[in-house]
Formats: sequence, structure tokens, C-alpha cells
Amino acid sequence: MDQGIYTAASGAIAMEDRLAVISNNLANLNTSGFKKDRMSFEQFQKLLDTSTLYPGQYRTVPIDVITSSHSIDTSPGPCQKTGNPLDVSLVGDGFFVVNTENGPRYTRAGSFHLSPEGLMETAQGYAVQGEGGDIALDAGDVVIDSKGNINFNGSTVDTLQVVNIPPESLVREGNAMFAVKEGVSPEPLESVNVSQGFLEMANVDPVKEMVEMITTQRAYESFQKMIRSVNDAYSYSMRNVGTVA
Repeated sequence: MDQGIYTAASGAIAMEDRLAVISNNLANLNTSGFKKDRMSFEQFQKLLDTSTLYPGQYRTVPIDVITSSHSIDTSPGPCQKTGNPLDVSLVGDGFFVVNTENGPRYTRAGSFHLSPEGLMETAQGYAVQGEGGDIALDAGDVVIDSKGNINFNGSTVDTLQVVNIPPESLVREGNAMFAVKEGVSPEPLESVNVSQGFLEMANVDPVKEMVEMITTQRAYESFQKMIRSVNDAYSYSMRNVGTVA
């Protein structure tokens, strides 16, 4: 493959990945606790494998390749006041812990409710974890202070379990939840700051994402034009081989 086409093709593929990431970020604009993905690009040189080609007919030369990588942006999103006593948001670092059929999972989405069994759960039905495990409450007044202590009818019944996880250790799952990479053990967050009656929204700036989408689409079109230009040049050369001017 020609060096120019190879470089342009790798760039176009990277732009396709970026468009998919931006689309997913915009789709979750109204998802509580959602953390957007970021992409970074790297250009490096690589040798084409010519070992299967006829010896002496091709030179092994370095070509430019563009690659992309994903990362999770854990910066906080804006908080929205709901007034619901079981809606809580984290100010600063940390993740809530919930118990799922696949083990502990971690989230910033603090939209909780009471199950018919009296357990504090997520919208998906996963039990929110306190320092003592599943948090059980009856109907009554619930007050959650800034340290995550849960006071029910004037008595402290448990404390929300909040852990610290480095962004590079997170593995994205659905419903604004995360797992952690194998071998990683989340540590309890030393300084917890909780706001009752608030929800953290997605950390997605729609205007910025739309601008990035337009920029990415234009870059993708530029790579396509480059591929067509190189291909047209080769087609012209082949059609005119041996032509006497």
C-alpha cells in the first residue's frame, strides 16, 4: 500500500473512532453521573511488512501511522438540585459503591430510592453499600450529612461507602457504572463531601462536543480527499504508461 494512502487511512479510522466517542458523550448528556470519554492521538513511524512480496521489488520504508487512545474524564459535572432526600452527589473525588450480580461496582450517579424490602438502591435495583454493607431503612425522615452519615429518625444507621479510584483503573460499564481493572483494590476516600438533595449531572459540554464533532467530520473528509487524490494519481499513471507525448 502506498505510504500516503496508508497514512490517510489510519487518520480516517482515528476520526471514525473520535466521532463514535463524541456521539456517545452527547447521547449521555442527561445521564446522571456520566463521565465522558476523551481521545488522544499519536503519530509514529512503522515499517510495512514486505516479507510476502517478491524479493527485490519493494523497499521496506517507514510510513507515518495515526492512532487513537481512549481515557475517561473523571472531572465533576454540574450539580442539579432535586430536593429528594435520597438524591446525593459527591463534591470532589470519590465513587459510591453498589452491589451487583457481578460484584461491587462504582458510580457517581446518586439517584437512589428505597426498595419494597427497605434497601437503598440505584435506579437499576442495585443495593447501595454503606460501611456495614446493604443500607436498610424504613419509611421516615432520612438526613445524609456532608460526611455521608445516614441519619434515620434522629439516629445514625450507617455511612455511605465512598472509595477513591484512579481514572486509569476504571473500566466503563453501562448505566454510568464502572468496574476496576484486575488487581486494583479501591481505597476508602479519606475526605468525603456529600450533598443531599442534589444530583451530579454528566460532565459533558454540549457546545464543545458539537464543535469537536464538526472539526472531526472535516478532518475525516480531508483524509478521504487525500485517499482519492492518491488513488486518482495512480490511476492516471497506469492509464498513460507508455503513452508517447
